[in-house]
Amino acid sequence: MQKGDENMAQCPNCGAKTTTPIKEWDLNDKIHIALFECCGKKFREYMKK
Repeated sequence: MQKGDENMAQCPNCGAKTTTPIKEWDLNDKIHIALFECCGKKFREYMKK
C-alpha cells in the first residue's frame, strides 16, 4: 500500500478502490486486518502497524 492509502484496498476481482471496511480487528501487536466487500465478494487486507 502507498503512504496515505492506509484505509484503501483494491478489489482482487475488478480492481476498484474500496475505502470503507465492513469489519476491522487486530491479529496481534503488529498486524491489523480489515474486511472489505466489492463485486459481491469479501476479501481481507493485512496491514502492518
